[in-house]
Amino acid sequence: MRAFLPFVAAALTLSSAAALPAGAAPVAAPAAGPATGPATTLKSLQWDFTSAVNGRAYRAQVALPVAPPPAAGYPVLYVTDGSGFFGAFNDVVRVRTMGAEVAPAVVVGISYPEDDMMVQMTRRTLDLTPVDADADMKALAAKAGKPGEYAGADDFLKIIQTEIKPRIAAVAKTDPARGILYGHSLGGLFALHVLFTHPEAFSTYLVSSPSIWWHGKDVLKDEAAFSKLVSDGKATPRIFVLVGGDEQSLPPQPWPAGVTREALEKGVLGAAMVDNARALAARLSALKGGPGYKVESRIFDGESHMSVPFASLNTLAKFALPQ
Repeated sequence: MRAFLPFVAAALTLSSAAALPAGAAPVAAPAAGPATGPATTLKSLQWDFTSAVNGRAYRAQVALPVAPPPAAGYPVLYVTDGSGFFGAFNDVVRVRTMGAEVAPAVVVGISYPEDDMMVQMTRRTLDLTPVDADADMKALAAKAGKPGEYAGADDFLKIIQTEIKPRIAAVAKTDPARGILYGHSLGGLFALHVLFTHPEAFSTYLVSSPSIWWHGKDVLKDEAAFSKLVSDGKATPRIFVLVGGDEQSLPPQPWPAGVTREALEKGVLGAAMVDNARALAARLSALKGGPGYKVESRIFDGESHMSVPFASLNTLAKFALPQ
């Protein structure tokens, strides 16, 4: 807690300075100047690059810890869908590091340089899906006028392993034995695919609301081989599986134009987000692995598919970054 005391003192100083004596004139705020660029966070880096793996453009956002590295180096948390979750993870990790509640870590958000949200969504469906979409999904995308690209997960993992990880190691002292992968929704599907096929790629897997339903639960075809590795003591990852308790309930009305209750029920019940996540966690927990193998899970009651990533941040930080 001694490391935390300077932050407490600074906060008290700022609080005292904010209380002006009676009759004192407030200090005038500086005149607002023109915007000069995007907002940044403390000790952060960003670079855009074109991957040699697939010829596509990516953006990596990196938050470096304020605290000095441990002897073995910092753990590194790789966050897919970085445009949505990088800032939130960085804030939670950095603040809890101040309180000596979690270990300092490098946080890396992986996303795309395009500003168009639909382009971002199309890019992620390619990178985060291990196999092609099934006929129903393709028909739905075509009906919406947004045909997608799929089955790029293996290339995406190669990009992380061969192009992003070396860049992080070049700007910070990192511990290669403490790599953490986070993914939500299709990102959770990606994390599960990597866990089952390349468990050695990361030491910890944060699997949030995984889209296990994708293409008839195809991702589960590799589970048996992974389970044998665990049982034989050849793979000892730490795994956290989570889902929002409301993910198997219909969303509140009003629904989008043209969307019927029947269609929503078919989609929600077919995806079986809660049932699939619960069953997965139970199977992984039942495995008798070697030292270091650990599985935790949680259903976040009252949280939806869109809210559970933020409701789970503190829980995941504590699990992924123990002191």
